Amino acid sequence: MNFNLSIIRLKIMFYLLIGKIRNFPPKIQLPNNQKVKNIAIFFPTDENSFRLSLYSFRKFDFNKENITYYFIINQKFQNMISLSSPNMIFVNYKKNKIKFCNLEQENLLVKNKMDIIVDLNLDFSFGASKFIAYLKSNIKIGFQSRFSDYFYNLQLESNDDGTIEQSYQRIQHILGSL
Repeated sequence: MNFNLSIIRLKIMFYLLIGKIRNFPPKIQLPNNQKVKNIAIFFPTDENSFRLSLYSFRKFDFNKENITYYFIINQKFQNMISLSSPNMIFVNYKKNKIKFCNLEQENLLVKNKMDIIVDLNLDFSFGASKFIAYLKSNIKIGFQSRFSDYFYNLQLESNDDGTIEQSYQRIQHILGSL
């Protein structure tokens, strides 16, 4: 067994025992448009996946009147984005946690209940997943991994035989139906 895998398992067990993360019930009900007001999207931590996620979301309509999108982006990718929006939150990913560049933005995410949280990381990221588990939301969407049962109540399989863009298009389809 891989040593890093054992460490992650121990950390998850520890956070389960102290109540910082919990298993999600398998049933969820997707809300209709009137109920969804805030959606937080965690963009991937690695550069290739980040570029692919930006490319695949290029035509998605983020300007719906009744929905506010919050984009959580790794600060080292800040120069790759030509947009400036009050809803862009830049973070630094450490080994096991997220450090916000602006504490007011962290308070915004923590204190406000997000209706839906989406994690676009195809590979498991303990720091991002741990923070997502800490946030208040009924629906947390992520990709299936060995530990995803502890963090997400709607899990998608990443396409091994298809492209990564197809995996992101499934998330767009879910968000577009809201």
